[in-house]
Formats: sequence, C-alpha cells, structure tokens
Amino acid sequence: MARRHLLRHSIEGETVLAVVRGVTEDAVLRALEDQPCLLLKRGEDRYLLGSPDLAEAVESLPGVAAGMSRPFSPGSPLRIAQREALWAASHAVASGRALVRYGDDVTGRWLPDDPAALTDLVEHVLGEALRYDTGHGSRLLTSVRTWMERDRRTDEAAAALHVHPNTLAYRLRRFHELTGRDLSTTGAFAEVWLAIRAASRLGLLD
Repeated sequence: MARRHLLRHSIEGETVLAVVRGVTEDAVLRALEDQPCLLLKRGEDRYLLGSPDLAEAVESLPGVAAGMSRPFSPGSPLRIAQREALWAASHAVASGRALVRYGDDVTGRWLPDDPAALTDLVEHVLGEALRYDTGHGSRLLTSVRTWMERDRRTDEAAAALHVHPNTLAYRLRRFHELTGRDLSTTGAFAEVWLAIRAASRLGLLD
C-alpha cells in the first residue's frame, strides 16, 4: 500500500513525477525538507510529485537511482508521467546514473507512446530472446543492453555484468541465433536498440 507524506508548501505550476530507488524514505524526506512535493511509497520505489526543482535535491542523494518524467500541467493524467518516470528510473539503474530525465535518451523520441505499439515492437524484435530468458533464467537481453550502452566494448560490458568476456561473447552469439539480428550490422543494431528501449519503457527489463 502506498504511504503519503505531504511536505510543506503547495505545488504550483508545472509538475514532474520522479521515481526514486536505492535510498531510504528518511533520506528522501531530509533532502526534500524545503521542497513542496508529495511523497508516496510503493514497494521499494518512492514516488515524488513536485516542481522540476526537485531534480537537484534528488540527484544529490548518495546511492540514488532516480527517473523523472517530463514536466506536465496540473490536472493532466498521471499515467503517462508514471510510465515516463519508471522508464527513466530503470535506465538510471542500468546506466549507473543518479538521475535520468525522460527524454535524455534521444532515441526514445522515435518510440510510440501507445503501449500496444511498443509491445508489438518488442515481440517482433526481441520475443524469442525474452522467452529464452524467461525459460532458462538467463540474462541475454540484459547482456545485450549493457554491451550496447558501453558502445560495444566487450571487456567493459563484461566487467559491468561480472562475467568473463567469453561468456558475454557467447550470449551475444546466442542472441543472434534466437532473433536473427546480427548486431555487427547498423540496421540490426538500431532496430534492437529501439526494441530494448521499448522493453525498458514497458518494464520488461530490470
């Protein structure tokens, strides 16, 4: 069940939604003591609703991984902001950044907002790999994403994944076998990158 803390002051003007991970509720409350915002807890996530000025305080929290939606007007539906903030938070965790704002990754602008269209893209490009990971408890897609995020530097990506470079190379070959996408080609790389961004936005990748 969500728990609410309405901090001092009122929220006026443009608003953002932030999803905060990796820090305690007390730490969030201390950092935002002078910020007008609404704090809710859902599971291990802290949801913050407030002005865009929240960003600096959130980013200063030690060990934080947070995602922030685009600013929106009061009265706008929260479901879009929630989807944006969750996607950005997942990207913050994956990239090791303290704060990611939705839209920081320009490739996200090429993705549709419609969840059904995102699901179709993920199924078309990554469906076989997703089912393989689910059935075998493997991490093919996480490995491919990490390798892509590190500009195809296998040694660096393997270190981030805590595996041997040969293990990562095997996972990349297995991904190719399952999906038919050869990541050495520009077209396949771009298609897979967009599909991985879509899967992250849908919450299908940790």
